[in-house]
Amino acid sequence: MNITKDCVECIIGQIDKATKLLKLDVPLANEINDEVKKRALDFDFKKSPPFVAKEVYEYLGYKTNLKDPLETLKQESIKKATTYLPLIEDKISSSEDKLFTAIKAAVAGNVIDFATTKEFSLDEEINSIFQTDFSINDYEIFKEKLEKTDSLIILADNAGENVFDKVLVKTIINLYPNIKIHYATRGKAIINDITTKEALQSGIDKYCEVISSGVDTPGLDKSRASKEFMELFDKTPLVLSKGMGNFECLESYKDNKIFFLFKVKCNVVANTISRNLGEIVLKRG
Repeated sequence: MNITKDCVECIIGQIDKATKLLKLDVPLANEINDEVKKRALDFDFKKSPPFVAKEVYEYLGYKTNLKDPLETLKQESIKKATTYLPLIEDKISSSEDKLFTAIKAAVAGNVIDFATTKEFSLDEEINSIFQTDFSINDYEIFKEKLEKTDSLIILADNAGENVFDKVLVKTIINLYPNIKIHYATRGKAIINDITTKEALQSGIDKYCEVISSGVDTPGLDKSRASKEFMELFDKTPLVLSKGMGNFECLESYKDNKIFFLFKVKCNVVANTISRNLGEIVLKRG
């Protein structure tokens, strides 16, 4: 998926939001925002939003001298998500279809996203998600593929989501103990996305193997992934891709081994899949 003018405005807005979150001095904040607006004039409209965003977030890190500018936000998101674990685990344990319920919980966590102009409430999402229908629902196909496979990659997205992802991974392993799961994170800190640090922090490695995709983009841009990861990706028969960033990078491949799981949080993505803002989807690639 290539960037649009709306994507450019969104990326500019993200950096402005980041400078406010970091409480930067006004001169430094203005310098960063002005430079990002200048660079935006030369954005390549043949690239995906995550590929384009990478450069300006690297610039933010350089100007603030922070390797992980949104680290505090990531930790706060993880802490808040953890408070919902008793509710989610209770929902799953009492559910007739535990896998479907765990997937619902995992997509609820997808509202934790710094890189959108439209903000959603995790409180509201958790309280409504189990009564919300998928607007695109390829669950039965995904379940059928899962039952027949011995290997699955889950492409991680935002910090905080990993708390719910752990529950999903645990549920899959309990149902299908012979499946080998790889949980793939970003290769370096970018926006509020999950790296191996946050993944391991959640203890998800008790149930699967945590790996780095090697990408420095807020989405799995294959051109930025490591050779080792791409070898694994190419030979793995089933992929669950979480979040809009991964969708924006991978949807153009029309790869039917990929299932996209996310909440629609911007109009560009909504228009791409002909759905509405705020809906949830489980869509085969």
